[in-house]
Amino acid sequence: MNVRRNRRLSGVIGAFLILLAVGVVTLVGTDLVSEPLLLAQAALLGVAGVCDIVAATDTALTERWGWYQWSGLGNILLGFALPLAFVGSGEQLFILGVTAIGGLSLAAMGLDMVAFHGKYTRGERLDQER
Repeated sequence: MNVRRNRRLSGVIGAFLILLAVGVVTLVGTDLVSEPLLLAQAALLGVAGVCDIVAATDTALTERWGWYQWSGLGNILLGFALPLAFVGSGEQLFILGVTAIGGLSLAAMGLDMVAFHGKYTRGERLDQER
């Protein structure tokens, strides 16, 4: 496994998620307060991006918690954010179901990284490298 490449990729994903969250906030503006699901989705995307940026850098945070755990937390938050765009839209129930399944899958992989150090999704424990 190439840790360096994975950490760089985490940084790119994190930057994209932060830009996406800032874009949503910028486009919607003050009306975001009247849209609680959109507000929650933007917040989850932004925090997921921050977690991925933390995973990509060597800081005191990555010394306390492994980089892969920060990345896993970002995956969990992103997994919860995905289906929020379709909650409450009756005519798009199928899309809600698909994004919910995808989000749960992403969150489950993130949970493996956080709690089990990637044992089930990577086939090896990533805490062995620390």
